[in-house]
Amino acid sequence: MTIHAAPTATDEMIAAAMLWRQRIDSGEWSVDDEVGLEIWLQADERHVQAFERVADICGVFDHHVAAPELIGARRALLGRVHRESRGRWIRSVAALRQPRRWVAAAAIAASLIVAVGAWPLVDGVHVYRTGAGERRSVILSDGSVLSLDATSRVSVHYSKGERRLTLQQGQARFDVAHDTARPFSVTAGDRTVIATGTAFNIEMLTPEVRVTMIEGKVLVLDKPHLGLLSPAPAPKPAVEMVKGQQLVARDDGGAKLINTVNVEQATAWQRGQLMFAGEPLGEAVERVNRYTHTKVTVADPKAAAIPISGAFNAGDVEAFVEAVCAIQPVRATRDSGEIILQSIQSPG
Repeated sequence: MTIHAAPTATDEMIAAAMLWRQRIDSGEWSVDDEVGLEIWLQADERHVQAFERVADICGVFDHHVAAPELIGARRALLGRVHRESRGRWIRSVAALRQPRRWVAAAAIAASLIVAVGAWPLVDGVHVYRTGAGERRSVILSDGSVLSLDATSRVSVHYSKGERRLTLQQGQARFDVAHDTARPFSVTAGDRTVIATGTAFNIEMLTPEVRVTMIEGKVLVLDKPHLGLLSPAPAPKPAVEMVKGQQLVARDDGGAKLINTVNVEQATAWQRGQLMFAGEPLGEAVERVNRYTHTKVTVADPKAAAIPISGAFNAGDVEAFVEAVCAIQPVRATRDSGEIILQSIQSPG
């Protein structure tokens, strides 16, 4: 009877596992990384062995990987991405096999243990951001999914008693993992959204904040303005929102609750589209500018107020400008790489 020894992870596999561990604890862990790691682990049973050995060396198998909520979210996302673009992830994993990647992995192996020990697992603030034309989804440590539109920034602070986020710029969708013991709140401008387990979209546009409900319900609180000499005003009552509603809150304190809104239109950015339905050109341009380094400027208030309708591919600024100029009394000029839109004055 012949007994075959269990396959043993190679030094290169250990180095690759070290690279994955560093990525997990870097604060930059994303959906792309989750899928890539899952494919790498399934490719060879020795990869799992290598990953477990690295976890033992580091002395930590933290909740970023082991939390049941995260595992469930990862499986769901993995299935979706496999169906949509399997070849892309296979190519990404193949790139990890390049020799110079193994050299890099070996070089960071010694510093990885220190990095893991120093990284806050519960408390601490992490900032996620995207550049022009970049969209990104991140699975947070509780299993919630944060999806950022282009040119957006969100800070995340998790502690034992709360989950507190701030949308500092742009637009984001929040798919919240249910946890009644730790409230989930997102502050954008002068409004704070309180949720337990739900999905909603928040967009910051000058001069307003738009909260769109996708699933479940939330409470939206108003942050009182504190004057230097005047006492704090009485707090406004919370607004309860349910699926299909949108709250438009302006910088001047005014707010309007819209009972029926097109959720597909509000979340079209996740599909790489920009959809407008009679929105002022100034607001439309603000969205268009998230996706391009060629900035578009509206030169006068008359042009900024012109209503715009239609669907456009995000990042195709030339098609947007061409369409606007073709159907509206607007002309475009170019100056130092910038596109300037201005109204065409009607003849006297």
